[in-house]
Amino acid sequence: HYIYSPLYPNHLKFHMKTSSLALVAFGGIIVALVLWYARTVAAELQVEESKRVEQWAQATRMLAADGLEESDVMDLLLGIVSQNTTIPIIVADERDSILIVRNLDPDVDLASALSDMKSSGRAIEVAVASGERQWLYYADSLTVRRLAYFPLVGIALVVLFVLFAYVVFSRARRAEQERVWQGLARETAHQLGTPITALVGWSEILADADIDRRRVSDEMRRDIQRLRQIADRFSNLGTAPTMSLAPLRPTIEATVEYLRGRKPRQVELLLAVGASPSAMHNATLLGWAVENLCRNAIDATEGDGRVEVRLEADGNRAIIEVEDNGKGLAPADVRRVFDAGFTTKRRGWGIGLALTRRIVERYHGGRVFVKNSQLGRGTTFRIEL
Repeated sequence: HYIYSPLYPNHLKFHMKTSSLALVAFGGIIVALVLWYARTVAAELQVEESKRVEQWAQATRMLAADGLEESDVMDLLLGIVSQNTTIPIIVADERDSILIVRNLDPDVDLASALSDMKSSGRAIEVAVASGERQWLYYADSLTVRRLAYFPLVGIALVVLFVLFAYVVFSRARRAEQERVWQGLARETAHQLGTPITALVGWSEILADADIDRRRVSDEMRRDIQRLRQIADRFSNLGTAPTMSLAPLRPTIEATVEYLRGRKPRQVELLLAVGASPSAMHNATLLGWAVENLCRNAIDATEGDGRVEVRLEADGNRAIIEVEDNGKGLAPADVRRVFDAGFTTKRRGWGIGLALTRRIVERYHGGRVFVKNSQLGRGTTFRIEL
């Protein structure tokens, strides 16, 4: 999606595209962090599992061997103890005198650590040869603690991603709203400009005594009617328009006839009526939609070409097509041509086709699309009701 800048009419700002790329990049970073964290913890667990398997294999070999001696048992026990490199352990006697400490930070207060381990209830009684009892206290390893925090880390990352996405799309939505309002303001000025300029010209002509006042009066009446039509168009955009079942031909003919007097001389504007289907429509809005398509087609010919408007029926569908032999659209532009703010014109503001789609699809329940387009050969737009 692109945002048209009214300050720089020949450029398109890529704010929404940049925001989307930032969102994708942020999501990719989150996925990478989660994968890295998971792989790190998994690797540590694999090392620990390998040690446990080695202990099991060593014990199996010793049990299977003949003549098991006390020294072999001690080797097994020492191996098991030495291979524990992650689980914090404190061995204490019945008087809580600390005998053995493993896998604890040297700076840790051992008395406090022993108290915490005792309160957690993780203790194993060890009977020694002298008849005394010793207690082996232990706590979760760093790997287990990391796994315990993993869901919290994942939730935090998801929350950050959602907040970031909300900010990005809120900014994009505000930018789109501003773009639409700017486009509507420019479209309003453009729509009103032609009849107002004409009325100013007719008022100056009236000052001349030697004129055909009836002709001037007729022309002024047409321009006043045009102003009324423009007012109706914008008022219908904000409310549910009145729809009626009526033939489409008068609406299309009136639109084409109006444009014939306002097109470049070298552009040929034709109307071909293969059938006169009726459809539920609002003549003011539908005429505006067709006018926008025709104006774009005329602009595409760059002042010298051919534009044909066709009206026909296909089963229970009414078909309106606007075909030109102008410069055509690139394949990438075909997908974006109805987006508000997108334009291929040097001085366009990208609102006409967006309004056309809104009129056809939202108000009339039909669809409008690019039927075909080739660079250098022209474009055909199609409306189906």
